[in-house]
Amino acid sequence: MSLNSVITSAASLQRLDGVAGVMLFKGRNTIHRQMPFSDMRAENLREIINQMLDGYRQVRRSMRQVFLEFDGGSLLMVTQEDVVMLFFLTSRADSDLAASAASVMLNDHAKVLSQASTEFQAVAPMASNAVEELVVTSPRALQQLTEKAELISGTNSNWWALRKHIEGILGKVMGRAQLTMMIDRVLAKRGTPDPYRLSPAETRKLAVELIEQVPNTTKRQALMSELEAVLADHKL
Repeated sequence: MSLNSVITSAASLQRLDGVAGVMLFKGRNTIHRQMPFSDMRAENLREIINQMLDGYRQVRRSMRQVFLEFDGGSLLMVTQEDVVMLFFLTSRADSDLAASAASVMLNDHAKVLSQASTEFQAVAPMASNAVEELVVTSPRALQQLTEKAELISGTNSNWWALRKHIEGILGKVMGRAQLTMMIDRVLAKRGTPDPYRLSPAETRKLAVELIEQVPNTTKRQALMSELEAVLADHKL
């Protein structure tokens, strides 16, 4: 079984602005590693992350995304089953954009990754011309970033930009942690593991459904009016 297509896709994610390093692994099997520090340090990091995720799995708490922010940078983990796509991000990076591209990449290669071993394997070297050249400069406008994510992930979704607006609207009546949990709960309930692939019509339905979670009728109606203006801007 060849993992070449998976490795190429994982490597291409490093071309996003502000991404200093990427690592794709499954258990002890590092499928692709391109980090700005030594391989030994990268493998130590992989072991620590696996231990952390195993702790959550043991108490039946499935993790889909983990974001850790440090003084010198941030770590973003996007998981699918026991596969982890890890990003080392600088302050220029957009974590939502990276998570979007990683989520689609993992879904696209889910079958191959499910058959990959969890045991240690030698990391295959990347051919110099194997990675699609995606030159990303700074600053980048929102539309340019969205187009870059679409180029990498093969998706053409309004969800990435729309979610920012929805979080801003819901943030007027609930805390950040509460609204994040609510969005994840609604996605899980409606069986939508990958909202970035929704059609425009389905994206609109999802946005309305999220605002409808607000229990107070007066507040909900006010927020719905704001949402309609956002949806009109997005032509949804």
